[in-house]
Amino acid sequence: MRVIIAGGGTGGHLFPAVALGEELRRQRPDSEVLYVGTTAGLEAKWLPQNGFACELFDVHGMRGHSPRARIVALLEFFRALKSARALLRRFRADLVVGAGGYASAPMAMTAIFERVPLLLMEQNTRLGLANRMLWRFATKVCVGFAETANSWKSSTVEVTGNPVRFKPEPGAVRGSDKLQILVLGGSTGAHRLNLGAVKCFRNLKKAVIKSVWHQTGVADEGLVKIAYEEAGVGARVTPFIDDMGPALAQADLVIARAGAMTVSEIALAARPAIFVPYPFHRDRQQEHNARVIEKLGGAIVIRDDERLADNLAHAISELAGDPARLSEMGARAGAAAIPDAAQRVARACFEIVDSRGAHA
Repeated sequence: MRVIIAGGGTGGHLFPAVALGEELRRQRPDSEVLYVGTTAGLEAKWLPQNGFACELFDVHGMRGHSPRARIVALLEFFRALKSARALLRRFRADLVVGAGGYASAPMAMTAIFERVPLLLMEQNTRLGLANRMLWRFATKVCVGFAETANSWKSSTVEVTGNPVRFKPEPGAVRGSDKLQILVLGGSTGAHRLNLGAVKCFRNLKKAVIKSVWHQTGVADEGLVKIAYEEAGVGARVTPFIDDMGPALAQADLVIARAGAMTVSEIALAARPAIFVPYPFHRDRQQEHNARVIEKLGGAIVIRDDERLADNLAHAISELAGDPARLSEMGARAGAAAIPDAAQRVARACFEIVDSRGAHA
């Protein structure tokens, strides 16, 4: 079986794509998997560094840019369509998987034109722009949350969960009056959350904090390190956490943005969380993701506004004084997890390809 998995831009689209590719090869070792992404995304460095076969198109997203930038992005997109067509014919793919994001669109659209089966993955509770345009032409759409399927009736939709690359490590939340805290701004960081968290910890200091591990993104690493030093707070600061399993396993509490994969990973690890959704999405995508866990009682959702640091400090202080609540929140977050998501999406891929083979 020959499969192209297209998507990237951020870790939220890249890593479920990689998790799926690894699962396809685990179940059928003779499968050939080729990843397609963008030169502007995380995948441009991460995939080659980790030995994955990939092709990169020079495309950029069109949302939120100037008219001139939109025109340039549109021209790039049409060039990428031409490259995608040549690649599809050269690779002779049996299936194309669109893992979401603008990086997936040229390859997914080309699959439609060339009548190659298309499977789409939607990580968020609300469909992203690329998938909103393409879902009607897909053979199957695999969604990360039941809320997506409930609001979007179609026979092609299947709730599979979001494929995650780590397996949860056993162990309940320890619960104590001093917390080991993990801060996640997503794969590329989150400047406002980074600054708000540091300010919050500066005020709390050692009263309720045992340790801090802070993923900052590349741009803010130096800034955040200096801020912690000036605040007198000992913290482990890293631009990116490649192996999220151990990081989550040692955390008593996670403070994070609410990208779909971050939410899915926290649920899989059964960790209590304070989510600070990115406030500038037009469709409030991250807020909808966070509310899934909040409704189960597994998370607190805090707005990213001028009172962020104070509100974080208040929530952390309350949770540190209630270990039983922390443990209960972790268990409730875990109820949202779908541990076999990669296997479910892989099964859908095999069913599509095997069905075509049977009718060829």
